[in-house]
Amino acid sequence: MNFELDAYDRKILALMQEDARLSYSELGRRIHLTSPAVAERIRRLEEQGVIRGYGVQLNLRKLGYSFEALIQVTVRSHAELDSWAESHPEVLAVHATTGTYCALLHVALCSPEHLQAILKALGELGTSTTSVVLSSQHETRPRLPADQIRYE
Repeated sequence: MNFELDAYDRKILALMQEDARLSYSELGRRIHLTSPAVAERIRRLEEQGVIRGYGVQLNLRKLGYSFEALIQVTVRSHAELDSWAESHPEVLAVHATTGTYCALLHVALCSPEHLQAILKALGELGTSTTSVVLSSQHETRPRLPADQIRYE
């Protein structure tokens, strides 16, 4: 199936990145399309896999996590790391990387002791280097401006 994004699709995606809860009628009002036209475009974008899903941004501090860390790891087995990460809900993301380390973990932590326990457990899989996140900017900004959204 041949699929191409047009200017309306790009505008819809840009607006939805800012606020995925916008109604079809509000999206239509902003880009000058009818609600049914917006709904059809979004359905098509979902079917094509351009829109993979919708989510919620959580305030980790309100949930008891007082800080975050980025842990670079070198492990013997990516499968073991994936299994380990699956069993640790504080692991927010695992990124396979190139370079000195084979993966980068983003973790949410309750205390220094929590970090110590995570590092001890990871030590059984390989070696690591840890950076504590002091602050974060641009986490919630839209990923791509409308004019830079491409589909291949």
